[in-house]
Amino acid sequence: MGYLHSGSPGPARLHSVTTAPPTPPPPAAAAREVELKLQLDPRDLPRVAALPVLRSLCDEPPRTRRLRTVYHDTPDLRLASAGVALRVRQSGEGHIQALKTMAGESTDDSAGVAVRREWEWPLPGDRPDLSLLEGSGAGGMIPDEARARLRPLFVTDFMRTVLVVRPDSGTVIEVAIDDGAITAGDRTERISEVELELKAGRVVRLFELALALQRFVPMRIGTENKAEVGYRLVTGRKPRPVLPEPTALSPVATMAEAFRHVVRQGIRHTLANEPCALADGDPEGLHQIRVALRRLRIALKLFHPVTQSAETAELRAEIGWLSDRLAPARGWDALSALLDGADAGLVGAVAAARQGPLEDAVAALGSARASRLVLALGTWLEDGGWHARAAAETRALLDRPMKDSAGPWLTALHAKARRAGKTVGPSSAKDAEKLRRRLRRLGYAADFFRGLYPPAAARPFLDALHPVLATLDALHDADTGQHLLASLADGEPALRKPASAAARHLDRLADTHRKALPDVWRAWRDTPVFWG
Repeated sequence: MGYLHSGSPGPARLHSVTTAPPTPPPPAAAAREVELKLQLDPRDLPRVAALPVLRSLCDEPPRTRRLRTVYHDTPDLRLASAGVALRVRQSGEGHIQALKTMAGESTDDSAGVAVRREWEWPLPGDRPDLSLLEGSGAGGMIPDEARARLRPLFVTDFMRTVLVVRPDSGTVIEVAIDDGAITAGDRTERISEVELELKAGRVVRLFELALALQRFVPMRIGTENKAEVGYRLVTGRKPRPVLPEPTALSPVATMAEAFRHVVRQGIRHTLANEPCALADGDPEGLHQIRVALRRLRIALKLFHPVTQSAETAELRAEIGWLSDRLAPARGWDALSALLDGADAGLVGAVAAARQGPLEDAVAALGSARASRLVLALGTWLEDGGWHARAAAETRALLDRPMKDSAGPWLTALHAKARRAGKTVGPSSAKDAEKLRRRLRRLGYAADFFRGLYPPAAARPFLDALHPVLATLDALHDADTGQHLLASLADGEPALRKPASAAARHLDRLADTHRKALPDVWRAWRDTPVFWG
């Protein structure tokens, strides 16, 4: 399944861990690794190194070498649980031991870019030497009780072609083109990726270079590093859906800082759910991507007074395009969840009807257009021209505390939601949908800005809002399900009777939620706002 270079030494051998070398080298300092990973079709990989857009920025020829790396952990994966990876890499006749953090250092890292700590030490052989960790600041990352239980778990074996590009006098980027495989026991996954590592310069240069490469070779941002893929192979687990990160704004954040943080968070949320959505069309993965896209659209609209431009409008339109491509599959997924115990023939027909929209959704997510959207959004955000090149009065507003504007923005959204819900029990699906959309915008905005206020103040408001939204979402799903059932019954007479029974079931569910709506609405309406 994967490419393994001829002459591969084969699977890792079980061996002991050295604890005291004869002549230990000086303690290693932690390096900060900043990289953007791009995944591509293995058939396109050989073309990358020869692209003029890369070669024109290089002042030395590319270098190619084979890298074989063995990752170590305990049988119960103590290191992975701690978020670190211990590896020994062979390159030529030499060996390098490395300890790396597997996740970003902060939830405010640049969107799509991994920022990790890494320690490296030269080794005389292929056995880990944990005594090297002492004095480096990394000693506490591997618990004492785990050290004697470390074993080889999986191997990466690939050919790496490296080019060093200099887009400008202040930027150095190492471009690593990797072709090979990750092997854990009898499970293998192909490595076909390009890593852009920032050695000097601004993060935006990574996005600019990725966007330039994507114009010639289809690529998409990858969020799993080799260690994470290896551990997934070891456990046999599929990629899982990821919920939005908690917002991490501080009360002193400026408007520019808040905007950058919220959009970065939306991009990360989108990318984090792509692996499971693309792997098997996971319904929750697709749903979470739609949530991330909604949050991005609302953020761009909310901050529109200070970030408006032709670029912003185009980005909002492209986010809308991708969200629209995912919506039909989501409708069938919601209906499936409501048909527990329904006629088997109807359940099968719903699953079959979902297949086409699902394939369309997965195709849209994996398309060059979707990849360009994420790269373009990251480039625009990290370039910061929306701030640095804004008019003086706009720049002054962006440099003011976010809290100055958050309150008035939330008050306006709150007032619109209250007006939409003044009838308490909307008399039509249209009324309910209007209320749902307004409350959804308010809920996302409140979540964006909650960190500006004391947690104890924000929690009651958000806790009261959740059941209102859940009730309105249930009404929306029931209404959508009714339309989908009708479309099935119209196309297949044999489904009319079970579809009618299912429609009556949805009616009863909707009626229950409509009766519950006034109480949860009043509970939220009477809850004090947290922004003063």
